[in-house]
Amino acid sequence: MAALLTAVGVVACLALELRFNHLGGILVGRYGLLWVLIAWWAAFAAAAWAVLHLPRRVAVAVVLAGAVVFSGAALSKEPQLSDDLFRYMWDGSVQANGINPYTYPPDDPRLAPLRDPWLWPDVATCAKLGRAPGCTRMNRPAERTIYPPVAQAWFRVLHEVLPDGSRHKSLQVTHALVGLGLTVLLMGALAGLGRNPALAVLWAWSPLASVEMVMDAHVDVLALVAVVGALWALERRRPALGGGLLGVAIVIKLIPGVLLPAGLRNRPLRVLAATGGVVGLAYLPHVLTVGPKVLGYLPGYLREENYSEGGRFLLLGLAGLHGDVAQVVAVLVVAAVAALAALRREPPSAVTRARWMLVAVFLVATPVQPWYAGLLVAVAVLDASWELLALAAAAYPLYFASVLDGNTVRIGTISYGLAALVLVAAFVWRRAHASRPPVPLAVPGPAA
Repeated sequence: MAALLTAVGVVACLALELRFNHLGGILVGRYGLLWVLIAWWAAFAAAAWAVLHLPRRVAVAVVLAGAVVFSGAALSKEPQLSDDLFRYMWDGSVQANGINPYTYPPDDPRLAPLRDPWLWPDVATCAKLGRAPGCTRMNRPAERTIYPPVAQAWFRVLHEVLPDGSRHKSLQVTHALVGLGLTVLLMGALAGLGRNPALAVLWAWSPLASVEMVMDAHVDVLALVAVVGALWALERRRPALGGGLLGVAIVIKLIPGVLLPAGLRNRPLRVLAATGGVVGLAYLPHVLTVGPKVLGYLPGYLREENYSEGGRFLLLGLAGLHGDVAQVVAVLVVAAVAALAALRREPPSAVTRARWMLVAVFLVATPVQPWYAGLLVAVAVLDASWELLALAAAAYPLYFASVLDGNTVRIGTISYGLAALVLVAAFVWRRAHASRPPVPLAVPGPAA
């Protein structure tokens, strides 16, 4: 029965992925695209549950095969939800011409000689894209880059090694391969921690992996490799390696920095020194070259997302907390969880503490960008915490509302509120069953 359910689930997921690809992206498919995505998440959860009831070796092989199939299907289309990858390509081109990417925004006249006709299309192509003459495929062309130094180094490498004229497709293929590598790394980490390697299905078959890391080719997938390596090292009591890898993740995408308290239970000074050393060494050349410009668009991003005014904390708004009060409460809540993660003696698991940090940060900050939730999915795999998938999916309705009509407060509050209820229900269920013999979330079955 498990084999049949797995087959049905895979077919359903693939059909929904192809339907998602067919609808023309978020600006064309609009909320119909969101409903397909929601159905895809539901089918994925059912398929993942089924595959984990296969014999372990069979399940691992099926998970890997499915990962290849879903990644391959994701390569059939251009970016669907985000155009961030175009900035990646621009930043790589700027660096290849000997210019620090933090110095000028893309529309600065001094960079005009670098404008290629694909990223800066002609009038006819701009019209096809629904944009005014003189458009660019990039978002925020008037703002300097926000991406940290190791991400910038990655963009430069991609510019040098990917074929000229391959445009977005070669970047999608590269990040698909990184995503498949992450699947293998997760399986290795799970096996090393004495857990079922097939749990990597929660990443490998997830819509987030296909949409965000392959179709839209977010650089977050590279940061996730470093995060998983860091957590694995911390679980094996290798604080310097774990801290160093966490530092690498931070200088690819800043958000993994919220995991730092999770690594401070054992030898915290080594972890801090390794993390700080990597971050400092990565930023130092840019600080010496451009000074505070190295922050790029980060301050503007915080204003744009309404964090600096305290209006972005949607669930705190349910309690009537807004503005400066919401900011203070948000900081206090996250700081309290960080102190708990860093100082509490039990449990010893860095992965469990990472789950605490991510739940706190995502429920408090209610981010609009769904690709940030890759952290949640990776930790869900390592911790066998299925409930984190609900929180990982919560940003999608909010993101669609933000892009399509700007009415984010109500739909974001509902989506994150429902995710919070799932987390509470899972917590209650775990506590109720804590005194009973454990029932594995993944049934390994006999080896085959």
